Amino acid sequence: MKGWEPEETNDSPDLTPMIDVVFLLIVFFLVVAQRMSEQYVEIEQFAVAKRAEVKEEPPTRTILSIYHVPSPKEGVPRPKGPAIKYFWGDREIMINEIAAKVTEFQKQKVLLRVDKRITHDIVQSVLGQILAGGQIDVIFGVYKTPE
Repeated sequence: MKGWEPEETNDSPDLTPMIDVVFLLIVFFLVVAQRMSEQYVEIEQFAVAKRAEVKEEPPTRTILSIYHVPSPKEGVPRPKGPAIKYFWGDREIMINEIAAKVTEFQKQKVLLRVDKRITHDIVQSVLGQILAGGQIDVIFGVYKTPE
């Protein structure tokens, strides 16, 4: 007796719908790309400011640094002088000289670099000296010291 056998059929998937979808996606992305390129052309048509100018060089700045002298290691004597030092550029100054220096270089902005170990009250006193010198435009930064 002969056993049951299924009919022979073509079981390969029909790729026609998938090819249709791929072509539709290609057309969609071509249309979107065309629209995107049209948007970039419109951006070039914005109004241009007549009196706008770009400064070639930024304004000059004076660097005022507040440095905390680290504590010496055991057995090493601490150097004489205050534990906090003030530098105008690369020259050491005293805190009571800051207002005079700011007045002398009135047209320059002050960049205040502060050691992370400096307390807020010291920074406030330096800002008071800068204000007494007539400068209100201060750029504030952190002074990194080698540990």
